[in-house]
Amino acid sequence: MRVGRGAGVVLALALGACRSRDAGTPDAGVLPPPSALSCEGLVTPEIRDALPGFSFKEERTCPSCGPICTFRSAEQKDVTVSIAYDCHKLPDGQDVRGLLAPTLRAGGIEVPALGKAAARREPVPGMLQVVTWDDDTPCGIVVTWLGKDKDRALELARTTLFGITHERLMHAGTPPPAPSLDSAPQGVGLAPDAGLP
Repeated sequence: MRVGRGAGVVLALALGACRSRDAGTPDAGVLPPPSALSCEGLVTPEIRDALPGFSFKEERTCPSCGPICTFRSAEQKDVTVSIAYDCHKLPDGQDVRGLLAPTLRAGGIEVPALGKAAARREPVPGMLQVVTWDDDTPCGIVVTWLGKDKDRALELARTTLFGITHERLMHAGTPPPAPSLDSAPQGVGLAPDAGLP
């Protein structure tokens, strides 16, 4: 089972990730839509420090979903980790704890003192998934750990929640600024990578 695909199924069930664009869309100028968020902007130095030697790749389960950041290591080939993000305003009156129901029905166990609400489950032997919602932002995450030391998924979920801030979300989907062309001589252009170090 691919970790990214498993996390996507849990994300869709627990968070309603693949939804219509006008459902739960945040007010303009408050937060970028989930589809605009990127792993590069969301993965904090603390997460990278927790997974030394791992590189990550970004995946998506639907056009309007948040990113799934999948981590793999050349040295630890039997370990795959993913963090799926879904950051959107929940409908007024939505009980976050009620969103745990699909995970709990699938054999999950509630985890105390982890965000607004959290649960863990083992979909298959050797895999641990942690579903949780942040206290300070409208973000839900699913951390999936496949392989040895799978219980580290709980601490990684805690580290991920700690790193999600409103400011980080505001910049997580912003592309780097394009280089200024004002300083280039008129009529002179550079081909991509031409003569650049």
